[in-house]
Amino acid sequence: MRVLSLEKKILLAFVAGGLLLLGAGWFVVSNGRAYLAAEEQADHLRDAERALLAVELSLHGAESGQRGYLLTGREDYLGPYERALDDIGRQMEEARTLLAEKPEALALFWNVDALVRRKLAELYHALELRREEGFDAALRVVNTDIGMAEMREIRARTHEIQKLLQAQVSAELARSAQRSSNTLLGALMSGIVFAGLALAAYLVIVWDLRERRQLAARVQEQANHDQLTQLPNRRFFEQWLGYSLAQARRDGAPLALLFLDLDGFKAVNDRHGHKAGDELLVEIARRLRQTVRESDMLARLGGDEFALLAPNAKDGRELAHVAQRLLQVLDDPRQPALSDQPIGASIGVALFPEDASDVQGLFAAADAAMYAAKRAGKNRIAFYATAIAAAA
Repeated sequence: MRVLSLEKKILLAFVAGGLLLLGAGWFVVSNGRAYLAAEEQADHLRDAERALLAVELSLHGAESGQRGYLLTGREDYLGPYERALDDIGRQMEEARTLLAEKPEALALFWNVDALVRRKLAELYHALELRREEGFDAALRVVNTDIGMAEMREIRARTHEIQKLLQAQVSAELARSAQRSSNTLLGALMSGIVFAGLALAAYLVIVWDLRERRQLAARVQEQANHDQLTQLPNRRFFEQWLGYSLAQARRDGAPLALLFLDLDGFKAVNDRHGHKAGDELLVEIARRLRQTVRESDMLARLGGDEFALLAPNAKDGRELAHVAQRLLQVLDDPRQPALSDQPIGASIGVALFPEDASDVQGLFAAADAAMYAAKRAGKNRIAFYATAIAAAA
């Protein structure tokens, strides 16, 4: 029997080690690519979900601008309405593109697309009624719950897509986690000789996962907060209002919703440009944040609209005091003037459970009270119950 020399044994060991390294490297690279592909697919699905949420927020903006025009006949309310239309078109196209390779989600998307088109047609029809038949016809449209029903239907269909996307994201992440585990296993299989390589691969993966978690946390923060003022945005505020209503209903506690719409903001934008308008919004948000109580939640709903959730308000007098402080801080002689243009606010107040018992009802009541304050001369406070009684 022929015995191999030491040199040949060493050479064979290196060859075997090299083959093992190549096999382990191929295994690691193959699973690493699959892992990154799964993560990228999950990111696409999250982007599609965010685009659909943005469509819902833009629809609220379009409806708010449309209702402002219906109730006042002022053309400047059509600006937010038209900008929201442009945003909706872009966001729907983005969502469609992201869902193009997901047939099941795309089929649900076309249902949402049809509902959105119908909603936009309804908004446009109401505007035409206002122009052709006047305020009474517009008031009949505002007083119906058709728009709210359509928004609920859009929200329900969007929620179906979100559930489907979340399930697909979970599946992609599960596959990603499995492939990540296989990558580590392949590195360990390369043996003690290549332990350093396995450790390096592990550290790279851990670093990548940590970066992704940090990115996900930043994305979540951006999804829940207005990027200009850093206040909670409409989406997060509606969710928090829903939680607060459930708690108030359980505890039998009162709760109030205040809508604040700036008066004179458009003049600043027109005269000094959008950059000055943005700086003004940041300063107003800062003052309002310093004025509200610790238990209150202040949010920016979009444009020049803010909202305040005031739990456990004792009575209307206390709420009137809170609202009056918000008005005063906009014209505080102890602080520099906000602008060379007069800046004020119209505030509408709705109460739970007296005026409404759910999120959409409170939003509608506070919105109606706010427009009543505007009609009464602006820069003032209106309670929903009082406004409705006066209108009757």
